[in-house]
Amino acid sequence: MLPTKYDVVDVGVTSTKPIVDAILEHPILDGTKKYSVEVTEFTSPLSTEPPLPLIKTFQDALLDTMLLFRVRRKKTGENVTHDNTLLRTLPPFTVGGNTDDLRPQFIQRETFTHGVYTPIRTPNDMVFFLQEFFDEIKNVYGTSQNGLEGAEHGGNNVTAANMAADNFVRVLLTPNGTIRFYFSAIFTANFFIETSHYGVKLFGLNTADNRLIAFRTAAGVVVTGEKALRGDPLGPTIVAGGTGETVVLQCKYPLIRHFDHRVRLEIDSSGMPVPAIVDWGSDNKQRVRHTIATFPINQKFETAIALNTQGANTGSISFATKMFLGDIVFRRAEDKISERYEILNSQFFQNIRLEVYIVRREWNTTTSKFVFKRRGITLADGESWTCKLRFRTF
Repeated sequence: MLPTKYDVVDVGVTSTKPIVDAILEHPILDGTKKYSVEVTEFTSPLSTEPPLPLIKTFQDALLDTMLLFRVRRKKTGENVTHDNTLLRTLPPFTVGGNTDDLRPQFIQRETFTHGVYTPIRTPNDMVFFLQEFFDEIKNVYGTSQNGLEGAEHGGNNVTAANMAADNFVRVLLTPNGTIRFYFSAIFTANFFIETSHYGVKLFGLNTADNRLIAFRTAAGVVVTGEKALRGDPLGPTIVAGGTGETVVLQCKYPLIRHFDHRVRLEIDSSGMPVPAIVDWGSDNKQRVRHTIATFPINQKFETAIALNTQGANTGSISFATKMFLGDIVFRRAEDKISERYEILNSQFFQNIRLEVYIVRREWNTTTSKFVFKRRGITLADGESWTCKLRFRTF
């Protein structure tokens, strides 16, 4: 019988934690031979690693550094960011003996962020929950007894019926993934939006407007941002005025540019005798790793426009993305593998130590820029990752 050309040893590893450290009872390699190691299969969930930062990150953010949207009242004579422009500080409004106190309804409705009740995992989620956010604000006024009081908002009184019938704000996702807003005349006259540097970067808003979305017609021209709120030249407080018509705000680039903060998964093996890898990070610092496999997280987007039987656009647009739910197969046994590393010492090889890391973009609130962070992957209760190592002689 002819001897086999290669010695091949496969080791399967499963863990409910980012790290696994196993000591085998007997050596698994022939100490007289040279081996290489490669990851031939890898499966891991991403349910606790959403595309946006974790919900806790938004909850713990100080000074609204991770704020997405907050709707404020365009109350004449007040400072832009004074508490008196918040929706939750709206005084009771009495007409004909009927009093509306809308403050309790606005406590949880004036701010839009990534949260438990708005779990955003796709661009479609962003548009859906954002539209729901504006619709709920409109609905508070539209179902009240007296509607909107102009003196507390900067415009004229608006009845509840007119509020309910108004478009208020419409949020659309264009075929190329860019968000487009339509603000009605009622909105531009009575409200404005505050965001953060993170929100500006995420949505692709106009940074020249200093994190404020507001509109007002002056000398026949629609002005935006602080000039729409404080006049030109800028005054100390809010001035009255709207546009009298619906205005459109088109973001500068597709939402998908910065939407997914996940970059890649890496498998490290600091306990096995494999060559070290020098990693040069985006912070211009070198680090020594023992990474034996890297798996980029490639989000795929598909868009489609519906046509009628004559080939004309019907105006119906679909935008599809991968959900990354369940156990995700990053590498299959039949895939071609180029990441193969030499085992520097195959004698008494009894220790298998692996750790799964995730590399994410994180928002630096000091520099207002994205930085890359590497940490162990987080797993929910009952979740696990699985991989197969193949040791093969030269």
